[in-house]
Amino acid sequence: MDYQKFIEQLPTLYENWNQHSVRPKSQQFQQVISQVKGMTTANVMQLLNFAVTCMETNEIYCEVGSFQGATLIGALLDRSETRGHAIDNFSKFDSEGTNRQKLQENLQKFNLENRVRFWERDFEEFFWERQEIEMDKKIGVYFYDAAHNYRSQISGLLLIKPFLANQAVLVVDDANQKQVRQANWDFIATNPKCQLLLELLTPGNGYPTFWNGIHVLSWDASKSSNYSAPTFCKRHQELVKPTHNLSQREGSVEKLYKQALKLHQQQKFLLAEKKYREFLLSNQDDANAWLNLGILCYEMGSYEEAIDSISKSLEIKGGNADTYYYLGLAFEKNSQTDRAISAYQKAVDKKDLRAGDRLLSLLYRNPPEINS
Repeated sequence: MDYQKFIEQLPTLYENWNQHSVRPKSQQFQQVISQVKGMTTANVMQLLNFAVTCMETNEIYCEVGSFQGATLIGALLDRSETRGHAIDNFSKFDSEGTNRQKLQENLQKFNLENRVRFWERDFEEFFWERQEIEMDKKIGVYFYDAAHNYRSQISGLLLIKPFLANQAVLVVDDANQKQVRQANWDFIATNPKCQLLLELLTPGNGYPTFWNGIHVLSWDASKSSNYSAPTFCKRHQELVKPTHNLSQREGSVEKLYKQALKLHQQQKFLLAEKKYREFLLSNQDDANAWLNLGILCYEMGSYEEAIDSISKSLEIKGGNADTYYYLGLAFEKNSQTDRAISAYQKAVDKKDLRAGDRLLSLLYRNPPEINS
């Protein structure tokens, strides 16, 4: 992948580069957005598409986190010789369980169904299983937009290393988040073949330019060094810079939680989740926030995440009726019947009539075995 060509020529494809009004000169990506539901922008799609243009003929495009296919389509649009690999387990943003079907329909709409290999898998499991496999083609452009907690973020970079071409570009979404930037810089610090090409942050999430902000990294197997120690120290200080006005910080954090609750009540689930997670970054011992995040995840259809969040609330504070009731709902939806029954029983012990109804229904459908 010719990343030098990519970084030099990319600005020429946009109007008002480096301004808040930046937009692609081409209208084709906006047309895709009008037909495909996505959490991205025409600017991001143009960037991915041009990156693919700069790949060698024996390289492929790969993305983790496809949702309904907007970035996948944007990257491969009018690139008839390019193949794509995509991985998504649809654990988030799929409350109706239809994203896989919509993804396939969208690929067919743009005649891409035969050019994309898709795996409905957890990305970590997927790459671990393929560590010993020599892929026939290396990855020239990699787009990561899966879970953005620090561990998942850095795993998404570390696990892709064996599959990268000698020269490649890695595009990371949600760079507005500090833990994403920290993971990226920690990866760069321990991998001298990697450098930060572009930091395209936005004033807020869901912004019309580069959505939640992106980092563009280069990978060059021929390099043995990237940045000096002072550069890494400066970056580290920027990311962990303390807030001196404690009362102002506390007020800002409290405001985040109130916004999350309001958005949750309004059923603006994606925005509410972001606010809850931002609040929990500095309030990890707030049991109520973990519970509300768990309820939100349940309502979004992300049952494993709901279980994790509600269990965290239980660890911190112990459970009330709501805690056990929603834990039971999440276990039930996740086909963990025995655990659902146990959770409902604890909710019933705390006088929760809803849990009683759920428990009776579950026991009716799953009667206990009686030893003769």
